[in-house]
Amino acid sequence: MSDTLLTVDDLQTHFLTEVGTVRAVDGISFEVQRGEVLGLVGESGAGKSVAARSIMRLIDSPGKIVNGDIRFKDDLLVGVEKGDSSDEEPRRDPEMLSSRAIRERIRGKEIAMIFQDPTESLNPVFTVGEQLSEIIQLNRAVSHDEATEIAVERLREVGIPEAERRMDDYPHEFSGGMRQRVLIAMAFACEPSLIIADEPTTALDVTVEAQILDLVKDLTDRYDTSFIWVTHDMGVVAEICDRVAVMYLGEIVEQASVDELFHDTRHPYTEALLASIPRPDRDVDGLSPIEGIMPEAINPPAGCRFHNRCPNAREACVQAHPDARIVDSESHHRAACFRNDAFTEVDYWNSDPLADPTVESQSEASTDDRIQRPNADGGSENSTNPQRGEEPLLEVRDLRKYFDATDGILSRLRFERNGSLLPVSVDREHVRAVDGVSFDIQRGETLGLVGESGCGKSTLARTLLHLVNPTDGDIRFDGMDLADLSNEALRQARKRMQFVFQDPQASLDPRMTVGEIVEEPMKAHDLYSGEQEERARELLETVGLDADHYNRYPHQFSGGQRQRVNLARALSVDPEFIVCDEPTSALDASVQAQVLNTMKELQAEFGLTYLFISHDLSVIRHVCDRVAVMYLGEIVELAEKDDLFRSPKHPYTQALLSSIPVPDPRADRQTVPLSGDVPSPINPPTGCRFHTRCPDIVAPSQLALSAEQWDNVRRFVRAVQREAREASVPGAQATYFPDGLPTGEAGGVLEQALSLAANGEWRDASAVLTETFIEPSICTAEDPELSSPDGLDRIVACHHY
Repeated sequence: MSDTLLTVDDLQTHFLTEVGTVRAVDGISFEVQRGEVLGLVGESGAGKSVAARSIMRLIDSPGKIVNGDIRFKDDLLVGVEKGDSSDEEPRRDPEMLSSRAIRERIRGKEIAMIFQDPTESLNPVFTVGEQLSEIIQLNRAVSHDEATEIAVERLREVGIPEAERRMDDYPHEFSGGMRQRVLIAMAFACEPSLIIADEPTTALDVTVEAQILDLVKDLTDRYDTSFIWVTHDMGVVAEICDRVAVMYLGEIVEQASVDELFHDTRHPYTEALLASIPRPDRDVDGLSPIEGIMPEAINPPAGCRFHNRCPNAREACVQAHPDARIVDSESHHRAACFRNDAFTEVDYWNSDPLADPTVESQSEASTDDRIQRPNADGGSENSTNPQRGEEPLLEVRDLRKYFDATDGILSRLRFERNGSLLPVSVDREHVRAVDGVSFDIQRGETLGLVGESGCGKSTLARTLLHLVNPTDGDIRFDGMDLADLSNEALRQARKRMQFVFQDPQASLDPRMTVGEIVEEPMKAHDLYSGEQEERARELLETVGLDADHYNRYPHQFSGGQRQRVNLARALSVDPEFIVCDEPTSALDASVQAQVLNTMKELQAEFGLTYLFISHDLSVIRHVCDRVAVMYLGEIVELAEKDDLFRSPKHPYTQALLSSIPVPDPRADRQTVPLSGDVPSPINPPTGCRFHTRCPDIVAPSQLALSAEQWDNVRRFVRAVQREAREASVPGAQATYFPDGLPTGEAGGVLEQALSLAANGEWRDASAVLTETFIEPSICTAEDPELSSPDGLDRIVACHHY
């Protein structure tokens, strides 16, 4: 039996539109071996998702597969050949499977797909159990009861606690990470040979992403399943893939093993992708973004399609089109670049270098020619470093923001009879989104704010600028207490405090030109009367756009360019402080690098102060001076950036940093296990709010356990909480307690829990373990103070210190 599971040969998928033919996939070829994970990477618009959907024959009109063969095992999924003219229908191979055969024999049963957004993939009107059972019944000859039993087992395999009970829950009752686990359970439900995963971790926090990647690796080994992993995250590629195919403008420009791709790169586009990525394991002075944007696929450039963005382009790159040739015969490393020895007939090295196309479009203005923001003395501010020792620009003390979560007033009415009176009271529940936060930000500093979704980062940001009113606490900006300001005074103060939102498309009015968008804040604050258009054009140049873009509309720009427009808009009123709420999370790595470099240049030029919110700690390391770590409404650690990354102290910080995929397959990454989701901010846990997920909870003082015994106990407790299979098998005791159970009460409880787990009584097992080992811990009983313990170079809230 051949080891090749899937073969794609000269696949072309085009979209026939009114303005021309979009050549989304334009002649790609690759193979997937049994048990292999193939990464398919590239910027947005490269054709990755269209290629993935073509394999499944999921291309909707006006898209059409116009050429190519796709063979899966012994079946021809696609077999079409271009006609002699563009108007002629492609000729179909008689062996090609019909649409019905694809539905009945291939999709779900042999090839499954995991989509990017689980919210769109799961039907909100059916329970998770109904949807999963339906897939199993459709593709396997089993009864309804058998399908339900298999569905429960699949949910348990992907780490859904209390899987049997949660079969009756609807998708909205699951967190984002849990919904993605449900999609993975659906993909593995019928034990397919191949799974296509289209950006399945893009929208997830790094901790959840790490759990998903570990889960996929475990299930891949267990079921001997192959993967095509579509992503633009090179860290994920290094973590999970065996081989990688790099796509650019509908073509594969490089194919290699994951190690060779990162350490023996043969195409300048791959080099540029890797150079544009901020790394969590090292600090760099500046990123190297790919200049320009990807051209339209309607009229791709002649010759090498990357030549107009390539720093190594020569005349030969325009005159001929490179095919993907083997550039290393031993490893079958392929690349489509004339610089390699396999293209000696092209005479690349003797052709003239092309003029750099990016230089002409860039502003040649010196710093003196750019906009200078006047300071109080009439000079200009060009600060590049935080001004330590001075009064902070922003001071926050014991800030709280609660939202009323009461479900209808009648359901919360309480009556207390007292003589003839019936006093009425209302019990209220509150979402404690921000719950006692204190910190300072120095002038010229970038403070990073990190944490998982649901920890309160965005609410804190909006509260600082009084976009929502605080429930309690003090916010002082440049010595002013914002709570004491009148509406007009607060409006004037907001000129100095601006906000850059996460989604650059949603935050720009599509009916206004970018010039009008940049001018709008100036008009609102009556600034630069008679000079607003000139200033708007100058600001567009300042953020790396062209002044001639003034009359264009937002839809005419890429995502990175739209975020630059947002920056220009924020700068238009001469702010001192800018809150950036996930400003690069929706961008490709290369575009992200451009935006981050622009922000750092603007900070140096105008002396700006940033609060930079992100769940991407690689980005945080690149742009920030200090970092505050937030968990469930509270700050749990705050330190200088280098100190935090070199030696994190809080277990939550350690888990966050260890979860970041490193874009290097040779990197030795030790992940700190972190299970479960962020608890509800309506009823946060007692004591340390992180204790329900903490891998390093302090042992109860009354239990005489050695450090090694306590480590084993914690491992077993976590396994039971996530209903891990290995905690219920006959050899579980030897797995978790190789030196035997502890003596006394602890040993008796562990023996009882092992027995309960072996019988599948997970909830009871978890209860007895929690009662004995978790509830008596100081981490459960007392809330740790945020302080600076002796010997630590930061403030941290943890009972270990």
